[in-house]
Amino acid sequence: MTIERSPGAAVLPKSGTSDRAEGGAPPARTGRSRRHRTIMFLFIAPALVVYVVMVIAPSLQSIQISLTDWDGVNPSYDYVGLRNYDEILGSGRFWNAVTNTLLLGLGSALIINAISLCVALLLDRLRRWQGLFRTAVYLPALVSGFIAATIWKYILNYNFGVVNTTLGDLGVESWARDWLGDSGLVVWVLLFIICFTLGGNTTLIYLANLQSVPPSLIEAARIDGASGRQVFRYVTWPMLAGSVTVNLTLAVIAGWTIFDQVMVLTAGGPGFVSETMAFFIYKVGFGEYRAGYGSAAAIVLFVVVLVSTLAANRYMRSREIQA
Repeated sequence: MTIERSPGAAVLPKSGTSDRAEGGAPPARTGRSRRHRTIMFLFIAPALVVYVVMVIAPSLQSIQISLTDWDGVNPSYDYVGLRNYDEILGSGRFWNAVTNTLLLGLGSALIINAISLCVALLLDRLRRWQGLFRTAVYLPALVSGFIAATIWKYILNYNFGVVNTTLGDLGVESWARDWLGDSGLVVWVLLFIICFTLGGNTTLIYLANLQSVPPSLIEAARIDGASGRQVFRYVTWPMLAGSVTVNLTLAVIAGWTIFDQVMVLTAGGPGFVSETMAFFIYKVGFGEYRAGYGSAAAIVLFVVVLVSTLAANRYMRSREIQA
C-alpha cells in the first residue's frame, strides 16, 4: 500500500542534512567563538612574547650554563657536566645559606601568619576607627624592602643608632650590641626585621576573610552556648582555610627568595654567616664571577622552591577539604 503526499503537507528534512549536527553547536556560533579566542590571543601575544624572551628563555638557558665553567664575562667556556652541582652539595657555605633560608623563610612565614591573624581578629572587633588602624597596619607593606632595610640599618647602627643610643640614655649601656655585626645575633635580627616588614598584606587578607564569615553562624554558635574560643575553633577557623593556604604559600615563596634585607643590612656578613640562598646565588654569580656555579645554585633553589611550595599547597588544600 502506498501513501500519497498531499500538496500542503510539510516536508521533513532528511537525516544528516540539518544545519546543526545532533548535539553540536551552530556553525555561526562556533565561528564567533573562534574569532573571540583569536582576538583574545592577539591581545595577550605581545606580553606573552616579552615573557618568553625575558623569563622563559633565560631560565632554560641557565640550565645549560649550570653545566659549564663560564665566568659570566668571557665568551668562551667549557662544559664540566655535573661538577658544579657536586661542588654545591659539598659546600659548607651553601648549606649555611640553606639553614639561614629555612630559618628566615619558614620562621617568618609562621610568625607573620600567627601575628597577622591575631591583629586581624583585633581589627575585626573594632567598631570605630577601623579604617585608621587598618591603614597603620598596612603602611609598612607600602615601603619597599630596600628602603625599609636602609632605615633599619641606621636604627641598629652600633655607634649612633636609635636602639643603642636609647639604651645608653636609660643607663643600660651593657645591653648595647653590634646588632648587625654579631654572628650570634645577626640572623635573629634579620628575622625580626622581615616579620615587621612583611605582615601588612597578610593581615588584610585575613581581615577580609573574617569579615566574610556569615554572622548567622557565629550567632547560632553563641545561642548554643559556645564560648568565644569555641566559636573561633569550630566556626571561624574552618572558614579561614582558604586565606591560610594563600598566606602560607605566599610567605613560603617569599621566604625562600629573601634578598633585599640581607643585601642592604649585612651583605651576607660577618663573613658568610647571614647569607641566604638567593644572596648566595647573586654573590657567587656576579661578585665572584662564577656564572656556571651560580646558575647551578639557582637551579637547586628553583627545585627546592617548587617542591616545598607544591607540598605545602597540597597539605593546605587537603586541610581545606577536611574543614
